[in-house]
Amino acid sequence: MYSISASGVTVLPVGMLSSVHRIQATQSDIIFRGSFCNNSKASQSLTIVDEGGGNIPFSISTSTAGVYFSASSGVTPATIQVSIDPTQFANQTGTTVGAITMSAPLAVNVPQNVRLLVNTTQPDQRGTIVDLPGTLVDLLADPQRDRFYVLRQDNNSIYVFDGNYNLITTLRTGTTPTQMAITLDDNNLIVGHDNSQLAYVYDLNALQRSEVIQMPFGHYPRSIGVSSRAILAASRVAGPAHTIDKINLTTGIATTYPSLGVFTNSVNINTVLQGTPNGTAIMGVMADGNVILYDATVDSFTISRKDVAALSGGYAASSFGQFVVGSTLLNASLVSVGTLGSSTTPATGFSFTATGSLMSGPGSNTGVIQRVDTNSMLVEAPTRTVEIPASNSPGFAFTRTLAPLADGNSIVELTTSGLVALSVAFDAAVAPPKISQIVNAADLTQPVAPGGLVSLFGTNLSPTNMATSQIPLPTALANSCMSANGTLLPLLFASPTQINAQLPFNATGNSSLVLYTPGGISDTFNFTIQPTAPSVFRTSTGVATIIRDVDGQYITNNTPIHLNDYLTIYLTGMGGTTPSVAPGAGAPSNPLAVATLQPTITIGGSSIFVLWAGLAPKQVGVYQINALVPFHGIPTGDSIAFKITQGSASTTILLKVEE
Repeated sequence: MYSISASGVTVLPVGMLSSVHRIQATQSDIIFRGSFCNNSKASQSLTIVDEGGGNIPFSISTSTAGVYFSASSGVTPATIQVSIDPTQFANQTGTTVGAITMSAPLAVNVPQNVRLLVNTTQPDQRGTIVDLPGTLVDLLADPQRDRFYVLRQDNNSIYVFDGNYNLITTLRTGTTPTQMAITLDDNNLIVGHDNSQLAYVYDLNALQRSEVIQMPFGHYPRSIGVSSRAILAASRVAGPAHTIDKINLTTGIATTYPSLGVFTNSVNINTVLQGTPNGTAIMGVMADGNVILYDATVDSFTISRKDVAALSGGYAASSFGQFVVGSTLLNASLVSVGTLGSSTTPATGFSFTATGSLMSGPGSNTGVIQRVDTNSMLVEAPTRTVEIPASNSPGFAFTRTLAPLADGNSIVELTTSGLVALSVAFDAAVAPPKISQIVNAADLTQPVAPGGLVSLFGTNLSPTNMATSQIPLPTALANSCMSANGTLLPLLFASPTQINAQLPFNATGNSSLVLYTPGGISDTFNFTIQPTAPSVFRTSTGVATIIRDVDGQYITNNTPIHLNDYLTIYLTGMGGTTPSVAPGAGAPSNPLAVATLQPTITIGGSSIFVLWAGLAPKQVGVYQINALVPFHGIPTGDSIAFKITQGSASTTILLKVEE
């Protein structure tokens, strides 16, 4: 094949593409699904090949901060580890979108970027991400079958999913598909295009293309609306005016209306059509603020009005004389009844349902979905979803991003990563947490200290009971987590009324605590962290964990302290150590983590020997003191004060001492 070029003529060999160097990644995107409650590092593999089968050098790069490669260059085929530093994304509550670019001087192709997605959520955000790359422009649920359809514009495809979000098949469309519609008998799917003078028709029972609709010359059917009397197309026209055309499925031919009833057949290039479920009408909405209505009972357009300067966002039509554009509710005459919700940003998705309508749109870095009563105009409290809905494509003002499925149990939404799956009970009532008190976890008193174990008390602190013996401790339990001064705390136990956690080693002074749960985010709880706050653990029966080494017995009235006894004491709240230990990690056994500020112990005011004090090996937040009671000079008797002092803090326990 010959081509005229700047230097003269370029000669391209035909039939040899498979043998030339073409660099490409084996996957089109990489998605990291994280959580605000989990700050552990993550990595995934990226495989880069030469589709011509050769070994060529390449390099990769990204401008997204917090993303790192095990190698930035190599020779194909190669597998690169892509890692993220979660602290770089800790403050986001949605999806960061970036790209990995590839370069290979010996390759003849321009390699596609690999889409890079980092999703971070808080516990109250609902939904599950279904990764689906590409430019997704329309979403439609099948009203009868357990499936839904997604229109991908960049590769001219329809993705057919079942109700469990499994891909059933992929159907090919014409060039640049824009919108879908289902016929009233639910047997056919019609797809319009921005760069094809054909509308494609698919048999939904056979899941294959059945025919094409030939549009008038120069007409591109961007949007399709279905009614009981007519199937209409809003067409971009290579001529003086864009028009509404009428599709005849029987003949496979579309014709242009000479007029829209008493109105001129001239519409904005950015026009979408939406039929009512019962087939009585088709609403037309234009980006310039015009709205029109086709009435199937008279087979004509009966309404055309322009009350606003511009329209955009989601759109929907009901069978009861109500229509929605963006967040505006229109009546049967297409007159605005009012705005739904308080957001100034138009909704991206709306759906009329039998049990109450649904509206979705972007929030602050998250998606928001809420129920709407269109009769009373009441909107229930919004629920945050895991990421922002998909925005409109360049040159298109309208979106359709929300679809309840026919099973009545699930909702699907077009979003940044592709899809988000939601339960129909997405807004199941869960009360927000309330913190009432924080104490040390040993004797449930104040104060608390860095690195110590604490107990948080309140209401609705966690949806369920959950404990862990995992080391390092996780920062999330039962979908709940909490932070002190912005640092996530390792958790040991979570329940609706109590959470046990470890404080950071580097926190002292006035501090603030925030709890995150599926029910919401708590108010900030202010408290003070002292440098040290030694507190001896208690058993389930209330006995202090001071043990006689000679027989392993706890000190009680029946097993008192004797002179010359070796004692082991387990406590928390002794602060920093040398060497330092990471929060949530088990303490080392070699070398031992020694308390930076060594304690003193007295019995009845007389000192005993402290042999060692520090973190108990392999334990989290648990300190250990080894001590020796002298063989003389110690008072004996019942209720003798056993006092542990560390800096300005101390704790006292009354114990029995015998000779």
